[in-house]
Amino acid sequence: MTAAPGWYEAGKPGKLRWWDGTRWTAQEADAARPVQQQQVPVAPLAPTPMVSPSQLPSGPQLGWYPTGPDQLRWWDGSHWTGLRVKNGKPGTDWATTEQPSLAWVFGSVFLVLAIAQFSLGALSTHLSFNGFPMLLLTLLWFGIAAQTTAVRRIPQPVGAPVVVDVVRPLPGEQDGPGAGWYSVSPRATRWWTGSRWAQYVGTQYGIRPTFHGARAFRTYLVMSWVVLGIGVLAVIVGVVILVNSSGDGYGFLGGFIGGIVVGGGVLFAVLGGVLLIMSRIQRRLLLLPEQPPGR
Repeated sequence: MTAAPGWYEAGKPGKLRWWDGTRWTAQEADAARPVQQQQVPVAPLAPTPMVSPSQLPSGPQLGWYPTGPDQLRWWDGSHWTGLRVKNGKPGTDWATTEQPSLAWVFGSVFLVLAIAQFSLGALSTHLSFNGFPMLLLTLLWFGIAAQTTAVRRIPQPVGAPVVVDVVRPLPGEQDGPGAGWYSVSPRATRWWTGSRWAQYVGTQYGIRPTFHGARAFRTYLVMSWVVLGIGVLAVIVGVVILVNSSGDGYGFLGGFIGGIVVGGGVLFAVLGGVLLIMSRIQRRLLLLPEQPPGR
């Protein structure tokens, strides 16, 4: 995780050095007395523990680097992300995740569920399409995992990062008093330049651009409602199967299949509800605040 701006030990006994959230600066202060007496700007953040430079990103400086013709990609100091600027427009890859290994696991789980659903459907006298939603989710998660893994394997950047107007203000840029990182959600902060919010948030994974935030938030809401809808539909289909199977010779098998469908529908419905409840946090994380910090 990229450390928040603040005064940290930098390997010089008795001295602290200012870390602006992206790089070390030339400002130093005595560790023996309060920093407020040094007549240097202090970012308005809650106290953070001292860390050594070895705990900060050891790779190339974070920033935007070219990865192809007319394309820049965000390097967070340790690996590439799915955030990019293509043909002068900031955006994101069609799919990206901070944990590609977990995406491979999800894809494998949904694949097993899809196979199980198709197998149970083949044993039933009723035509069943219950495995198709699981199969679609399998393809989705495998696609996300493959895309993110391919991006992570791009060679590390060389040279200095590229700065273009469309990606500014960058984290660390100041144009007024009170510049610093301010909390916008329980686990995220956003950079305030002193006069405006920047399109960068600090999370447990590092500093991330949010130029794609409006579209990502709309997609999040649509996906949440889709998951909820699939869950409700699955519950209805499962109940229908249970009712229809009670009078035929395959009552036990039909009841078993109906029970699985209802159970899966309930899980999807609960997941969709949780996603919708969390949409408030996602809004604050992806969209720029409407008010300055402290209001």
